Amino acid sequence: MVRRFAPVVLSLLVLVFVVGGSARAEQAAPPIFLPPGSVKAETLIAPPPALDSAAFKEQMAIVLWLQKTRTLEQVAFVETVLDVERFAPILGDALMTVDGRLLKDVIDEAINQVRAEYDALKGFHDLPRPFVVNDAVDPVGDARPVASYPSGHSIRAIVYARLLAEVFPDHEAALMELAHQVGYGRVIAGVHYPIDVTAGQTLGTAYADVIVQQPDFKAAVADIKGR
Repeated sequence: MVRRFAPVVLSLLVLVFVVGGSARAEQAAPPIFLPPGSVKAETLIAPPPALDSAAFKEQMAIVLWLQKTRTLEQVAFVETVLDVERFAPILGDALMTVDGRLLKDVIDEAINQVRAEYDALKGFHDLPRPFVVNDAVDPVGDARPVASYPSGHSIRAIVYARLLAEVFPDHEAALMELAHQVGYGRVIAGVHYPIDVTAGQTLGTAYADVIVQQPDFKAAVADIKGR
């Protein structure tokens, strides 16, 4: 279960990301965390089902069932913004032992490079969101009518958790648990199909596998830890 902090304590932890540690020197070019083409997404995930197929109708039925059964607590969870600070309650006092500002900068840059990769993939598949296809879907949270497959939130959540785990390995299990909950929450929110989430988690794992092996990322982790 994710650790919960009192609001004042959580605010102090988030400040570590904003003002803690030393500011990173300006670089002529951003570090390369995800070399272009290093993940062959087309070999890792299959195309989504056609809108008139039985498989697609099954996906939509799951979305509608979860909408009917979702709780106020689940709605609050899916409405929470996904960024690196969302994982702060899990890390707790461990955040005070690293350069928090550099940690945020490095992970944000890695996420930007991941986003550039999957945005093109979403455009290629161009699967409409559940609430675009079916008026009975009442979405909550971040409900933008952009392409649905694969789920960007699911991808980013896995990448956030995996990269943070490189800095805080003792918290890996809890970080990954939250990352998976974020993905599943996108279906509960009515903004993604289950297949979007599973594909996103597959790609998030693949992107993270590449990033953690890059010399630029390994060097950044050492700097974050002050080694």
